[in-house]
Amino acid sequence: MRITHLKAKDVPPIKHFEISDLGSIVIIAGANGSGKTRLKEAIVKTFRKPASPQVDLTIASTRDQERSKWEVEKLEVRNGSQNQKLVEYMGSRTRGGTYTGSVIQVDSNRSVEPVKFQPLTFDIPDPDEADITYTYYLNPFTGRWTDLVNKIYRKAATRDQRIARFVKENPEARGADALAKFPDPFEQYQKVFAKLLPGKRLDPIDPKQPKEFQYRVGDSKPLPFATLGSGEQEVVKVAFDLIWKKIRHCIILVDEPELHLHPTLTFSLIETLKDTGDGTNQFFFFTHSADLISTYYTTRNVFFIDSEVAEGNQARQLSTLDHSHAETARRAAANLGMFAVGKRIVFIEGEKASIDRLTYHKVSQATFPEAYLWPIGSVENISALRIVVDELSRAIFGVGLFMIRDRDGLLPEQVASLEANPRMRCLKRRHIENYFLDATLLSKVATQLYLNASTRDPQTIEEKLLRLAQDSLKTAVLLSIKEHVRINGCLAAPQVRAVESKDWSEIRREITGQVANSHLKCGKAFSKDALSEQFLKEQAALETSLENGTWKTLFPGKIIFSRFCGQILKQDDDRVRQAYVDLALKERRDVLQDIFDIFAHFKTLQ
Repeated sequence: MRITHLKAKDVPPIKHFEISDLGSIVIIAGANGSGKTRLKEAIVKTFRKPASPQVDLTIASTRDQERSKWEVEKLEVRNGSQNQKLVEYMGSRTRGGTYTGSVIQVDSNRSVEPVKFQPLTFDIPDPDEADITYTYYLNPFTGRWTDLVNKIYRKAATRDQRIARFVKENPEARGADALAKFPDPFEQYQKVFAKLLPGKRLDPIDPKQPKEFQYRVGDSKPLPFATLGSGEQEVVKVAFDLIWKKIRHCIILVDEPELHLHPTLTFSLIETLKDTGDGTNQFFFFTHSADLISTYYTTRNVFFIDSEVAEGNQARQLSTLDHSHAETARRAAANLGMFAVGKRIVFIEGEKASIDRLTYHKVSQATFPEAYLWPIGSVENISALRIVVDELSRAIFGVGLFMIRDRDGLLPEQVASLEANPRMRCLKRRHIENYFLDATLLSKVATQLYLNASTRDPQTIEEKLLRLAQDSLKTAVLLSIKEHVRINGCLAAPQVRAVESKDWSEIRREITGQVANSHLKCGKAFSKDALSEQFLKEQAALETSLENGTWKTLFPGKIIFSRFCGQILKQDDDRVRQAYVDLALKERRDVLQDIFDIFAHFKTLQ
């Protein structure tokens, strides 16, 4: 299940907060004291005591079992009014093994005491088969860690008992058969540990000797879990807590995920949590982290509690702030700049560079995690930045500056000239959206977003993408010519070396001569015949690409991707983009290999 609409009224200090059309990740931001935690607590209490809700909710079903129990697609919950279907459903959330279709909270108090180990006896029952009520995960986080560690050891002991029983009952079986039949339950924790903390690995455990978890760094000796940084311990504990019961189709409320964490570790935690339950869970993050806000800003599910509003809805959707909320926007932007700037800055060019930031950020985490992505808009801004990079690098000790731009309108020789600077790289395809046109991945996105079955066949998607490209041929040629003129249609600024050592006539001759030559070259490049030749060349190249299958590189991906999302999937571009990138990183990294290569190259230049 997932929340699609939330309204809270008179939850001090919040007077009225209402948001709708919520996706799988919802970020509710605000300054200290704005009411984020109170809002989270009101949602928790609504599920803990569903007979007396404290907020209005629309809860959509995400699986057949919910639709069957509710007898409707959505439950409408109203503040102060009992919804009997919700009461009955939450009361049925008692089970062993898995934890499906319920609500979980991770509160901001995540400090835990050292684990007190419980004695392991013979014939230990499998802890996964023991029932727990849905309120288990609504209780404070601090009481769950010791319980979890002991359950992990009991699970490992249960596995050993089952292997021994299997070997005794099947003497002809090999040891490998027993291990295959009863896989190590601790492996899932080791994989998550390695994902959260690259370069560190969690040692196997011995159920005969329960003790604190140990890990290694490279070839080091085993180190106690307590020697991890406090932030590292916290993200591991939160992640382990949420993978124990194979959590699926749940609503997960996390208060201040950034607490004690470096921005990179916060991002790593959120991306790891998103993978739990194969992406079926919905997350609410209550935060005042500027970096978290700026990273997920374009998902359209980042909301700011505007405490200045006296009447009406205090929820501000950051991606749609208009001029009447310019002051709020400026305050947010100031915070982003203050808290989010890192030591390795990658400038991103593009008309929608702020939207592209999330894509680049996700990719950079795998190869260049210390990079901070900074969208700067136009290519003219990047050109200007190239001039001052050396000056900035000298002025700001320890700051590395890098730049990425679209390939739009660039000739091969211009790309070579730009990339002569090793800190400047161009995409190998026209736009970043050109990497979002893989039919297989788009099919999986359609499935993940529960879209109509007619949009899920890869072959059909490939045909529709090609048709969209064919239909946009004339637009593509026009855009190519426009970019060609924009990039090449200006006079080069005159340069005079050692100007103070020259007399007035020399300076005048150099300036007028350079401008005259530049004007002559520009006139030749943009004569009627030259432009006609360029037009025919672009037309031929794009037509040929439709025939030989290279159109996904040359055509304007922005247009095709946008039209595909709107006309075929009938979904918001940004929601499709986010799901696509998540799937690509998980299953098809090769689709984004060019971008991985760029960040890997930048990392070598630190």
